[in-house]
Amino acid sequence: MNNNDKDFKFEKDKILNLSSEIVFINILKVLENYNDEMTISQVVRFFERQGIFFTKTMIQNYIRIGLLPPPFEKRFYVKNHLILLSIIDSLKNVYSLEEIGKIFKPIINNTNTFNNIIDIGIIYKEYISLYENSINNWIKETPLLLDKISDRLSIGEFKNEDKDAISFFLTVLTLMTRSVVTKQLVKSIIDIHIPNDTEINRDKK
Repeated sequence: MNNNDKDFKFEKDKILNLSSEIVFINILKVLENYNDEMTISQVVRFFERQGIFFTKTMIQNYIRIGLLPPPFEKRFYVKNHLILLSIIDSLKNVYSLEEIGKIFKPIINNTNTFNNIIDIGIIYKEYISLYENSINNWIKETPLLLDKISDRLSIGEFKNEDKDAISFFLTVLTLMTRSVVTKQLVKSIIDIHIPNDTEINRDKK
């Protein structure tokens, strides 16, 4: 171990409390009584106030590739646009725009309108529920994970001064491995149902 690592401390208590630090901005609460139309500049400023970064170019690109319906009268964005943008912003931290487009393809009847087989508001509420369930699962599973790692270290031939660094490594590696497997499963499910040669932007007849 390097000399710089001698003082490495594994912050077990902080890891157990991480769930309280994960911030998810529920746009539905902000938009509950909101029915106004916005220009693209107003949309960018709206999300800035929520701590979410979009540019005009990004939004226009989402429209171009079929992730987002065009604005009404070629200018105005409404509540459903904002909800979809919020979902896209969350998913794009892990998945590509192509993958997100394929996920939405079966439920979007027409990329030029909001005439979908599932209401956008319902999709968002379900997403929030799934997100909260994932946080709750983290709260339940993390103590078990940390205890299992401690057990491994107790029976292994590790120096006491190295155990914090090893605990950190095994904790992060476990979570990274889970995310890798999850992403591989998502890709496989998408590939089974959505052909690779299918364009994102497709309107159902």
